[in-house]
Formats: sequence, structure tokens, C-alpha cells
Amino acid sequence: MTLTAFSLILVSVFLHVGWNFLSKRTVPSLAFYAISTGTAAIIWLPAYFLIDISISDLPPKFWLFWFGSVAFEFLYLFGLANAYKRSDMSLVYPLARAMPVLLTAAVTMVFSLGARPSLLALGGMMVVTAGCILMPLHSWGTFKWSAYRSLALFFTMASAIGTTGYTIIDSEAMGYMAQLPGDAAILHRAIIFLAMMEAGICILLTAASALSRHERAEFRRLFMKTPVPPITGFFSSSAYVLVLLAMNFVSNVSYVQAFRQMSLPLGVMAGIFLLREKPGIPRLVGVGLVATGLLLVALG
Repeated sequence: MTLTAFSLILVSVFLHVGWNFLSKRTVPSLAFYAISTGTAAIIWLPAYFLIDISISDLPPKFWLFWFGSVAFEFLYLFGLANAYKRSDMSLVYPLARAMPVLLTAAVTMVFSLGARPSLLALGGMMVVTAGCILMPLHSWGTFKWSAYRSLALFFTMASAIGTTGYTIIDSEAMGYMAQLPGDAAILHRAIIFLAMMEAGICILLTAASALSRHERAEFRRLFMKTPVPPITGFFSSSAYVLVLLAMNFVSNVSYVQAFRQMSLPLGVMAGIFLLREKPGIPRLVGVGLVATGLLLVALG
């Protein structure tokens, strides 16, 4: 891995932890994420007019994938907002990052999508699973079924399902973007797809917010009143673009995925030192196992 790739991923990791920290500290809502995704769409949409590519050539099947991805992204943000309202960042953040790895692997193996994971990757998934089991525990003596029956974990799982859904669908949709005529590089096509996704998510979140009195009040409280939602949108979308850039400076994309796992301990530390959370020893051990397991998955 080159120094350029490492630097890009490192900045991406801090941006990803940063937007989650801002979300948690602000107590996010659908209105909050509507503003943040709208900001991201505005930032990256000009790329469409600067790059020689025409989305009118995309087949109808692509738009089905696009809508499905937008719906799963909505589920992801809906789950994340509700999980952050009910629990610590040091629990929600690493779980929301780790569980999609297990769910995505399960879905792809069941439906024979892509290559089968290696033994090293499967071993890493088992380590991740063990870490996920430990993380909700406050102490070793609370290892019982009731520790896993909380709304926070329910919404974290919803967020993970959303991530799993849009990850799988996006890979299919990008296949159509790559086939579009034109000289645009795959990175440029991915940025255009990102802008399209952010715009779609913003529309869906805004529509959902309009149906709730509380969300309408939140929108009025946040829109043009605080820079936090726009900063969140800039951080989250820029983190993705930096990862795409880093992929051009590595010999194997698994290195990118491996180094991205630096965000897990950083997210936990942000919760502990910046938000004054007090996780128990089992959670810290669980985070360590999750980070180790994800590293094995990426390298495998």
C-alpha cells in the first residue's frame, strides 16, 4: 500500500467517525439526515455536468436497483437515528459497521453472488460474531437473553440490514454505470452514482419527515439554523469518495477494506472520551474481536 492510499483512507476513517459523532451528539432524526443527504447531493451533482456521460442511456433495470438502494439506505439511516437516540455510540457504531459484513456474506453465499469467501475470511466472520455477542453486555454477569432484547439493538440491526441491502444492490447498479458509453473513468461514474443516490435518499427522507409533526418541527429547527447536518453530509459523502480514490493506489482492494477498520476503535474512543460514555469490559473486548475479525475478512 502506498503512502497516498494510506493517507486517503486515514482521512476517510476520521471523516466517517466524525459524521457519526456529530449525528450522535446532535440526536439525529429523519429531518437531520434529509438535510445532510441533500447537502451531499448538491456538492457532488455538478460532476454530472462536467463529465461526458449520459444517464438517459441506462436501462429500466438500473432504476429498479437505484430505487431499491435508496429504500435500503433509508432503512439504514432510520435505524441509525433511532439507535443513536437510545444507546451509546461505542455500542451502535461498531455493531452497525460489523453486522453488515456477516449479513452480506450470508446473502451472497445463499444466492451464489460473487466468489465464495476464503477459509480465512470465514474464520474472521466467526470472530466478528463472537465480538458482536459480547458488545451489548455491561458486565460478564449480564450474559443473559434479556441483554439482547432492547430497542437499541433492534434499530441497530435494522441499520445493518439497510447497509447490507444497499451494498449488494449498489454493486449490481454500478455494473450498469460502468457499461455506459463515454470516456469517464469508473471513479467519475461512481461519483455521479453517489450524487444520484444522495438526491434520492434526500427526497425519500424529506417525504417521510413531512408525514410527522415531530420531524417537521425538527426540520424547521435545523434547516439554515445549524451547520451540523450539512457538515455531516459533506463528511459522509467525502469519506466514500476518498475510499474510491484510494482504490487506485493499492495492488489489492482488500488492503483498503482492512485499513478502513481503523474506524471501529476510533468510533469507540470518540464515544468514551468525547461523549463520556462508560462501556463495560465485555464491550471493549467485543470491539477488539470485531476489529480483528474484520481485518481477517478483508485480508481473506
